Amino acid sequence: MGRRDDKMKKICMSLLILCLFSGGLAPISKGDAASSVGTVKGDNVNVYRSPSLHSSVVQTVKKGEEFPAISSEAGDAAQVITHKVVPGNTLWLLAKQYGVTVSELIKQNQLKTTELTPGQTLKIPPKGLLHKVVSGDTLWKISVKYGVKANELTKLNQLSSTNIEPGQTLVIPDYYVQVQLLEGKKGWIKKSDLVQQKHQPVVMGWSFNEKTAGYEESMKQKNLDVVSPRWFTLTRSDKVVSSSINPSYVQTAHKNGKKVWPLIGNNFDDVLTSDVLSNKAKRQKLVSSVESSLVKTNSDGINVDFENINIKNKQDFVLFIKELKAALKPHGMTVSVDVTRENNDPFWSGSFDRKQIGQVADYVIMMGYEEHWGGSQVPGSVASLPWVKEGTELLMKDVPAHKILLGVPFYTREWKTDLSTKKVVTKDLTMKEAEAIISSKKLTKKWDSQASQYYVEYTENGTKHQIWLEDKASMQRRVKLINDYHLGGAAAWYIGSETSDIWELYNF
Repeated sequence: MGRRDDKMKKICMSLLILCLFSGGLAPISKGDAASSVGTVKGDNVNVYRSPSLHSSVVQTVKKGEEFPAISSEAGDAAQVITHKVVPGNTLWLLAKQYGVTVSELIKQNQLKTTELTPGQTLKIPPKGLLHKVVSGDTLWKISVKYGVKANELTKLNQLSSTNIEPGQTLVIPDYYVQVQLLEGKKGWIKKSDLVQQKHQPVVMGWSFNEKTAGYEESMKQKNLDVVSPRWFTLTRSDKVVSSSINPSYVQTAHKNGKKVWPLIGNNFDDVLTSDVLSNKAKRQKLVSSVESSLVKTNSDGINVDFENINIKNKQDFVLFIKELKAALKPHGMTVSVDVTRENNDPFWSGSFDRKQIGQVADYVIMMGYEEHWGGSQVPGSVASLPWVKEGTELLMKDVPAHKILLGVPFYTREWKTDLSTKKVVTKDLTMKEAEAIISSKKLTKKWDSQASQYYVEYTENGTKHQIWLEDKASMQRRVKLINDYHLGGAAAWYIGSETSDIWELYNF
């Protein structure tokens, strides 16, 4: 048995080497690339339509901009690129197109003049790292070290064989990384123009009632990464903010492998919020107080949940987020900010400068629910998939996708319509409560193709009852949306109200 195993190992190793030399293995798997973020290293970096310097430039990006990196490809990076001069070409224009310098073009082609002639052929200097061969190096070892293919090393360096000598210098191909720009647009950036970091999607859950058995069970879920208890609230007292911090909560969460981002809210009070945000001294007092409490409790970040902000305080809120981020960054703490799904309301939506918030905060959480709110006289889904999808796409115009957490409802709403008066009243239900009604009333779920979720209804004592269900089926479609759009993860309102079967879906 042992000899047979050894033989199989040799066969497998031979196949692996064969794949590397034939170009059969990709240097970076699509899955790995999708879970990384690329930060632009320089100014005016070209984003190409395809992985080729001959392709058109989609746009240029600036130093510090971040984008999800979703795949990697050699493109023409492993080729010796030539350019045939056409009328209108200049060395400066060609240098800009190919991402090289004029002096590099002159040196590569041993030009005596900067004047170009139509029909003239220029070699484009290969961009990439330089590797000096040392004793023991092979093309296979070098390809593995740099995550490229051995046959690409051969092609780019115009090697006639696989034999290399110590002291020999090899150019390592500068791969292209496919990035997702704002609005979901895609393009290719040279790998050397990016700093890439792994980016693990986050699943956050807000706390509502921390003493229930359901909450305790949720805290044990391995796919839950972050919990957010409601600790801070704006107040009219001199303290500016009231707090109910709980160090033991953080200790318990950490023991369960969860990070803690306590929530600070404004009680939906636009007048109080304006009073605090527009006053520099009060704003600084607020930031200082929150910072002190977070450090004292060993918390990992903050979740800012200010809703119903007067539109006149739009920039005041941005300034507050900037000051909060500056205070918490030295502690390595995360700043997440909740925003509503974009709508026409100036206070509930128009007061968020989503673009600026996205530039400062680590995460922007879109509250992807309340499509049909509790006071509405029109029954409907809390969060139909088309409504959520459209809201996500709108936010992606302003915020890089990897910074967006999709807020998902672990609750639903029962709509009760008096058939004689047509008056509608509602009742919020947890996922578990909705399932209990279905069971007790022996209801049959029907698929609502427009909302992309199950629906039940029944009539009793002159009242029509309607429920658009949030369950494993609806959550599955939200998880797919998160993956398809390369979002940063999910945030659930609220943990403890869900059915246990949904957690297996949130395994990013």
